[in-house]
Amino acid sequence: AAEKTFKVADGLKWRLLLSEPLITQPLMISFDAQGRLWLVEYRQYPNPEGLKVLSKDRHWRVVYDSVPKPPCAGGLVGRDRISVHEDKDNDGNYETHHVFVDGLNIATSVLPVANGAWVLNPPYLLFYADQDQDLKADGPPEVHLEGFGLEDTHSVVNNLTMGPDGWIYGAQGSTVSGAMKAPGSADKPIQSLGQAIWRYHPQTRKYEIFAEGGGNAFGVAFDDRGEVFSGHNGGDTRGFHYYQGGYYRKGFSKHGSLSNPHSYGYLEPMQHDPIPRFTHTMLLTESTALARNTNPQADSKRMLGVDPLHGKLILTDLATVGSTYKTKDVSDTVTSSDKWYRPVAICDGPDGAAYVCDWYDSVVAHLYAFEGRLDRDRGRVYRLGPSMPTASIENPSPLEWSPSLAQATDVASLDKLVERLEHPYRWQRWQARLLIARHPLRSSCIPKLSQALLSSDSKIPDSYGGITFHGYILSLR
Repeated sequence: AAEKTFKVADGLKWRLLLSEPLITQPLMISFDAQGRLWLVEYRQYPNPEGLKVLSKDRHWRVVYDSVPKPPCAGGLVGRDRISVHEDKDNDGNYETHHVFVDGLNIATSVLPVANGAWVLNPPYLLFYADQDQDLKADGPPEVHLEGFGLEDTHSVVNNLTMGPDGWIYGAQGSTVSGAMKAPGSADKPIQSLGQAIWRYHPQTRKYEIFAEGGGNAFGVAFDDRGEVFSGHNGGDTRGFHYYQGGYYRKGFSKHGSLSNPHSYGYLEPMQHDPIPRFTHTMLLTESTALARNTNPQADSKRMLGVDPLHGKLILTDLATVGSTYKTKDVSDTVTSSDKWYRPVAICDGPDGAAYVCDWYDSVVAHLYAFEGRLDRDRGRVYRLGPSMPTASIENPSPLEWSPSLAQATDVASLDKLVERLEHPYRWQRWQARLLIARHPLRSSCIPKLSQALLSSDSKIPDSYGGITFHGYILSLR
């Protein structure tokens, strides 16, 4: 019945993929190299299992009686889980379902990678191995970081995203803190208070603050060039555009001063006309299957933002102003008369479509959640794509992702991955780059990549988030 309440922009199709009782309280989607959909089900929210509230300030920041142990060291069993969903016959329906790991306690994010998955379960960053590839964690996780704050489960660290530079990026909300270090390390923790974009390098095991300040950051969005964006829970802006090392505006009376006493000021959010709050997170629609419908001009930059308070997806134009952007709303792309529709996360998938988590509840504010006014039994995942037939095994699309590329190790597969670097969809280009970087024959493609880079006919961009493609080629040696 809820599907009949939606109004969708012309040329686009809105389709229900997953719903209760199969899934509940979906918070984040990520896709693995085989094209499978990984989902965080935030069922434990808002209260961590086994912790007693000692105090709560006027900003709803909680002090608990203890710090929970990680799952590998006797941590209390919660209700959160990571589930995986497969569409094996490419008919657009997810008919095969797995539970990768269950019993998590305030788990907000998952990033599937080769032989396992990274999971944010504050106060920890965990890696769960899956060496046998059965989509079930092999056992207890390895703890890579500890110290993420739990003061407000509405704004804890979230949205693990693999950046174009090989770092794992995440966001930290406004009403939590961080005292980050490796478990057992004697090093001084890296402190943070309030909103930030942070990153972690899985090989060097280095953690750092990428940029400080912003809104109640939920979501990490990259554009084609690797520039970083996140949403804002206030009004009069659609979010922040982050530069590495930048200091950004925040509610200083609530969140404290900037950590650097010599910052001498701060950067503002993206300019926008006066609007009500808020855009939670967004998807840059360039290099997606939505580009033709949302970016009428080839050189335009637009984004789809999720607005959980008003239950809609908003198409917004980004225009350059100085070294950043100003934004202007174009239209509402998906709206609903169902007041329980609460889109909270959005990402692109292998097919270039947008995938949206619908929290589906009468309210979506922590004030009411802590009072017990929340629904734990519902939640949906939708796909927003062009109005065209879905590809099938019998009639595959030339744009379709090939899951076999994730495991292939021969020269032919490497050539196919190099070809994918010119694919129109950003997801496929970036996934191909990750697979090339760990391909056993990767050094053999350096001459071809170098030639493509120097060719005027090549569509391979010269820059990925401030690192030149030359640097990427050199890293393959």
